[in-house]
Parts: sequence; structure tokens; C-alpha cells
Amino acid sequence: MPIMSGWEVSSDRVEKFEKMMSQDAVGDPIITSKCRLGKENGFFIASDNGFAWRIQITAMRGSPYSSGKSKWVRWHDVDRIDLKKEGVLILFIKVRTKDGTLKIDGSGNPKLKKWPIILQQNKNEEKGVFRQRQAAFFGIMSDIFNQKKVDTNPPTSDSRI
Repeated sequence: MPIMSGWEVSSDRVEKFEKMMSQDAVGDPIITSKCRLGKENGFFIASDNGFAWRIQITAMRGSPYSSGKSKWVRWHDVDRIDLKKEGVLILFIKVRTKDGTLKIDGSGNPKLKKWPIILQQNKNEEKGVFRQRQAAFFGIMSDIFNQKKVDTNPPTSDSRI
């Protein structure tokens, strides 16, 4: 599946996109965007396999580089996605140990971590196009998640949170 129209990789993100595609089992990307995870700026790729996010740090001279900090989450490790406001999602991620096993809380449910994902405007993107992307973000992410979610938790996962 090609990247959806309006969610293409901007020219300033091509290098980061290629690095992420080579490091994680992203598969065919559906959407890509500049995105904040909490307070950190980064680049986001969602696909049928899950989603990847890589931090964006600006060097003193203003050129972006990757610090190596990245996240990779399989859809089976997403518990739910809530809309906080247009362009801002709260993802509830199942926490796993370093060896990939699920962490369980005192009630026997998977431990969850909240991730606020905030869509950001791409370089040279018109405001109208960005507003359309903001309005569509929750629907697209929900559709992918609902198609890929599972009823049972796999015993292990390669998600990196």
C-alpha cells in the first residue's frame, strides 16, 4: 500500500525515514509525519505492522540529526487510542519487559503507559492541508488499530518503548 496522499515524506525527513525503514519491521508505510511524543519532537511512521517514532534533535547549527532514540510498537501492544483534541491522540501502550514479556498490574491486567502523540506541521506544508491532516489523524489511526488489534496478547513482542 502506498503512503496515503497528504501523508508523504517531506524532503527534510527522507534520511530519517530510510533509517527507520531499515531498522524496524515497519512494512509498507500508510502515513508519515512530524510528530511529538510527549515533549520530544520526532518523526512518525504508521503501517500495518505497527508504528515507529524517532526523536528529532536540532544541533547548534540548526541541522537535524538522530540521537538514536527510537520507539517501535506493534499494534498488538496498543490497548486503545483516545482523541484528546484534533491532532492530539493519547495511545495506551501495553508495557513489556526488555525480553518482550508483558508486565501485569496487581489486578491481572496488562500495565499501560500513556503516550500523547501530537501531529506537527511538515516543512512547507500549507496550513489548510495541515488542518485536514489534523482532522483525519484520529480516524486513520483508529482504523488501522481496529483492523490490526488482537483478542489475545502474544507472549512476547519486539516492541521497543
